[in-house]
Amino acid sequence: MCGICSIENSDPAINLFTDAEYDQVINGIFAGTINVQNLDVNTYRKIAKKLTEGVFQGYKKSFSDVLYNSPDYTMLRDLRENVYIFSGAKTYQQTRQVSALLTTKDAITSFKDFKDKAYRILTEYNENYLKTEYNSSIAQAQSASQWQDIQATKEDLPMLTYHTVQDGRVRPTHRELDGISRSVDDKFWSNYMPPNGWNCRCTVLQGTIDVEKTNLRGFKNPKDVPDIFLFNSGKDRIIFSKKHPYFDVAQKDKKLAKVNWNLPLP
Repeated sequence: MCGICSIENSDPAINLFTDAEYDQVINGIFAGTINVQNLDVNTYRKIAKKLTEGVFQGYKKSFSDVLYNSPDYTMLRDLRENVYIFSGAKTYQQTRQVSALLTTKDAITSFKDFKDKAYRILTEYNENYLKTEYNSSIAQAQSASQWQDIQATKEDLPMLTYHTVQDGRVRPTHRELDGISRSVDDKFWSNYMPPNGWNCRCTVLQGTIDVEKTNLRGFKNPKDVPDIFLFNSGKDRIIFSKKHPYFDVAQKDKKLAKVNWNLPLP
C-alpha cells in the first residue's frame, strides 16, 4: 500500500474479534477442525458484514432505502455479493497462512510459539489489512454510486474530467492523470475511474466540455497503479477485483474457491 496519496487515516481501529474468538480459531487450526477445506464461518461472516457496512456508507444507501429490483437495489446486491466472495478469499488466505506454520519445518517450537505467531497473522489480516479494505469498500461504493448518476445524466453532461486534490501527497501517476477529459463512454474510464489505489483521493467531475485532453500518447499503466485497481466499480459492479492476491489460491483449492469455499452468500 502506498501512503503518498493516502487520505487522512484517522478512523478508529477496527477490532472485530475478541481474544476468545482468536483463540477459538487458533485452537481449531491446531486441532485440524478449521482448515482451508473447512473455514471458520464466524470469521467470514464478521468480515463480510463489516465490509458491507462500508459499501452502504459509501453508496449512502442500503436496501431499506431503495425499491426492490431498482437500479440501486441491483447495484447494492452485486456489490454486497462481491464483498462476501472477497471475504471468503480473505478467510481462506489467513487460514492457509496460519496452517502453514504447522507444516513448515522449524516454524514453531511449542504450542505457545504457534499461538503467538498465529495471533500476529490473524490480527494483521483482521485489523491492519481490514481497516484499509474497509476504507476501500467505502471509496469504491462511492464511485459506483457516482457512476450510476453519471450514466443517468450523460446526455446533458457527456464529459468527465479527472481531478486530484493537487497537494504534495498526490502520487506522480495520479498527477499525470489530472485534468484528462474524456467522454463518459470512453473506454479510458473502464480502467481509470477513481479510486486508483489504496486510499486514493482522486475524483471525476462531469460537465459539457467539448474538447478532450488527449495527452494519452505513450501513456501506459505505471507500476504504482496496481492491476487490482484497473476497473470501474460502477461498470463492473464490484468492490474488489479478482486480481487481488486473496484470489490467488492453491490449485487443489480452486474447486472450492468456485463455490466460495461452501460459505453462505447473502
